[in-house]
Amino acid sequence: MAVNRGHKKSTPAGFPSSQPGPVVNIAEYRTRRDALQPGRKPGIFLAVPTVSGRVNFSAAMTFGKAMASSHLEECPFRFTIHVEVQKRPVDYARNCIVKQFLHNSDDDWLVMADEDQLIPDNWWNLCTVRDADVVGGLTPVWVGNKDPEAMLRVNNYGVDEQNRCYNLPVPENTGGQPYRVPIVGTGLIAIRRRVFAPKPAGVGDAPFYFTFEDDRRIRGGEDVNFSVECNRAGFVLAVHPGVWSDHMKELPLMQVERYYKARSEMEKAGRQLTQAQRISIG
Repeated sequence: MAVNRGHKKSTPAGFPSSQPGPVVNIAEYRTRRDALQPGRKPGIFLAVPTVSGRVNFSAAMTFGKAMASSHLEECPFRFTIHVEVQKRPVDYARNCIVKQFLHNSDDDWLVMADEDQLIPDNWWNLCTVRDADVVGGLTPVWVGNKDPEAMLRVNNYGVDEQNRCYNLPVPENTGGQPYRVPIVGTGLIAIRRRVFAPKPAGVGDAPFYFTFEDDRRIRGGEDVNFSVECNRAGFVLAVHPGVWSDHMKELPLMQVERYYKARSEMEKAGRQLTQAQRISIG
């Protein structure tokens, strides 16, 4: 993908300047049918943007399992599958998916997975968090910074006092429960339908966009700007630490070998990850 989600330049104006602490133990979900329409299963619109028109084996298997499960009585959801083909850049592709979700389905959740994601079997758990409007899975991202300990991260973010975006570590006290974050990555993400209500109540039907510096460097990625819009509209963003989505990347294996060697040397020396090393700007 063209966007490296582990390397943010800054957060656009309007995002809260202080980082809210993680809120653990978001209310546990109890499988239930829509109270307003008894007998109606909640719908999930599962979409993948792909320029080539191909999806990886993980997405194909997920599509097949979802469609096979839709009509089973014991399945708590019904599923719609969508592949958005030959749309670029990625923010435009995501907005095209949003429009398909809104205008060609009555589904309750939009779930998007990047074409280079390996989708876990429990991906649908993202749609079982009752007290959040946007829920992301944890995805490792390759940053490639010079500091070895900061090369591999996960795609949930905080903001510091200067409104800069950095990667948050996974809290140790979650007990496997979802926790609240200011910014969530879009590698594997679930979004409630109400989030796309027209502004100012929602974020509208084209909430994904890049912002740029004067020299056209990326200032904020589509995931950051989407999160900013959600915060402005008062929606709750969360990460589900029980949903891990692997991330396929092409890179020299010697680079990986050097990373683990350097990381081992840091651990032997007793060095700890610092706040400065977590800052995701160049």
